[in-house]
Amino acid sequence: MSKLSVVIAVKNEERNIRRCLESVRWVDEIIVVDDMSTDRTSEIARLFTANVFSRESHGDFHRNKNFGIEKASSEWILSLDADEVIPPALAWEIEQTIES
Repeated sequence: MSKLSVVIAVKNEERNIRRCLESVRWVDEIIVVDDMSTDRTSEIARLFTANVFSRESHGDFHRNKNFGIEKASSEWILSLDADEVIPPALAWEIEQTIES
């Protein structure tokens, strides 16, 4: 069975990150790359995963996104933004697609 990692690059997303992470609790691995947030983003993310990395992007958001992808151990990777939520129907469809 294939596995799925979710990668989320964030900065000061305490308003959004909890809802996003709650919507992907079903995945095999969650990776959050925090661009040195000054709010509670990292603290909230650590409630969902130990895979929280803090690193400066130097203005290049994709640098942290790519770093997270490199850290992912699953065959499948879903890249999300902190304000995105995966509804249950889509989660089911993703799981079914990966299984087949």
